[in-house]
Amino acid sequence: MKTGRDANRSGLYISECCLKEAAFLKGQMFSRCPCCSELTVWEFVKRVSSQTADTVHLFAKEFLRPRSGHA
Repeated sequence: MKTGRDANRSGLYISECCLKEAAFLKGQMFSRCPCCSELTVWEFVKRVSSQTADTVHLFAKEFLRPRSGHA
């Protein structure tokens, strides 16, 4: 999934450019790579529950919030 798209499932993803892992919840928009700030492709690594994703500190909290208008 590319930067700007919404995650279709909660889980850990890895950026194609810098191989940085990040947690995204279903419906959250994939952001730019946290290492290089470039547009990237995010590859799914493994599924995590939303409770687990909230405790994963691989990515800044502001990137874990759903976009406005999404549940």
